[in-house]
Amino acid sequence: MLTTYHHDPVEPEHNVKIFRTIPNLLESYVPNNAAYKALRYLILPAMTFLSIFFIHLRYRPKLIHVHSSTSITSGVCLFSLLFRIPVFVDVQDLFPGQFPLKRVIKTGCMPRYIALGKKVEEMLVSINIPNKKILTLPLARLPIERKIMETSKRKMNDTEVNILFIGELTKIKGIDILLESFKIASNQSMNLFLKIIGEGPMHAYCKEFICNNNLNIKLLGRLNHDKAMEEISFSDIIVLPSRTESFGRVILEAFEFEKPVIATDVGGIPELLKNGENGVLVNPCDPTGLADAMLKLSKDNILRDKMGKNGKQSLKGMLSFKDITKKIIEFYGL
Repeated sequence: MLTTYHHDPVEPEHNVKIFRTIPNLLESYVPNNAAYKALRYLILPAMTFLSIFFIHLRYRPKLIHVHSSTSITSGVCLFSLLFRIPVFVDVQDLFPGQFPLKRVIKTGCMPRYIALGKKVEEMLVSINIPNKKILTLPLARLPIERKIMETSKRKMNDTEVNILFIGELTKIKGIDILLESFKIASNQSMNLFLKIIGEGPMHAYCKEFICNNNLNIKLLGRLNHDKAMEEISFSDIIVLPSRTESFGRVILEAFEFEKPVIATDVGGIPELLKNGENGVLVNPCDPTGLADAMLKLSKDNILRDKMGKNGKQSLKGMLSFKDITKKIIEFYGL
């Protein structure tokens, strides 16, 4: 496994060797200048190619499974093509504003595709990728530590309504829309509290916006999985204001803890989130609509509890991660 996160050396985890390479430049600050951005998107594929090359010299992998839909993917696909190693591209989003990537993922040696949800499958078919090369994975229940489920409880302060966002601090994830909407909602209700889990290139923007508008918002940074799950368990409402999304993993996590979700009506989200039943769907890029949804749920704890219970029911019958793993290994054809 090759990742751009952190700077630790190779480490064994469950018989998996994890190689950490260059810092994650996708989240680094880049001035609003075309030359700087072009340079970054040249560096990422080149560094990825070199990293895989040195790993290949030592371990001779039989296939490459790329879990990315960024410029890093081009470095992986180029290596696959030159060294004749089959590549499996795990496609988790709909490539907003990244049309060249739709061409890139069609390169590589005997490329195969793993689509996360029907919307992603439809996008792949639309760029003339045959169905026989696509494995579409259904939604699966996420493994959550039993101790977290057993010890989860409501927060102590019942006078506040806790709203939680988990994701990268980027425009794609709608963090700017969330801040604008929370500002609107806060002007109408004083008992709202927003927590934001995640890092990203808009971190400085978020800090400045919160400070300038004196908002009741706490930036928690990047948390490990268990800590993030604890924050979900202490929250009243989970919000996902993405401009595009394949389905939104955080929705599944929220449902595990019987929490209602407010999310945008984009991508594959409506496959899981049913408006008025287990959450609220709002239009993307609509701060007022999102603010209205937050205010509506914040004032009605009975509705929140009902939607949360319905969300938990939505998970019944879903495959486990073990089942999904079996499907992927079979798709590898090893």
